[in-house]
Amino acid sequence: MNDIKKIGKMRKQLGITQKQLADLAGVSQSLIAKIESEKIDPAYSKVTQIMQALEAYQKKEKTIVSQVMTEKIYSVSQKDPVTLAIDIMKEEGISQMPVLEGGKCIGSISESSIIDLVSKGRNLKQIKVGEVMRESFPAIPSNSVIDVAADLLKHYPALLVEQNGKLAGIITKADLLKAI
Repeated sequence: MNDIKKIGKMRKQLGITQKQLADLAGVSQSLIAKIESEKIDPAYSKVTQIMQALEAYQKKEKTIVSQVMTEKIYSVSQKDPVTLAIDIMKEEGISQMPVLEGGKCIGSISESSIIDLVSKGRNLKQIKVGEVMRESFPAIPSNSVIDVAADLLKHYPALLVEQNGKLAGIITKADLLKAI
């Protein structure tokens, strides 16, 4: 039962509170406090539950963006017709993509920007991507922890992943869900 003495130390190293650990492990916060202060001799099953929660949290913390990103980046140029973007999105089952020029992201196009055009009655065959593209997706380093990506994906539909100053992949909410 050496694991019992590790619980408090591991929790502190991970920077989580007793309450957070209790929620993760499905036990009460008072049980965590009593275990850490060595005031009780808990059931083996509870210690196992708590250790599994700590280990799962530790693994989650170490997951980096390059482990969950999609390496293949489908993109269009600002000079391409919007219909090309539509074809790529349908064929690849994606809902947004970057607009690239010379390997650099200069904007983005998404299903919602295309739907806006359709709702305005515009002829999609005559419109270039550059006329409807929106802001670029933010880029993050490939060694960023997954929590950084999760926070950014609350505000952006996708993130570009860079490694050594070059695009290495893309991460979307769907990629994040697959990683969970």
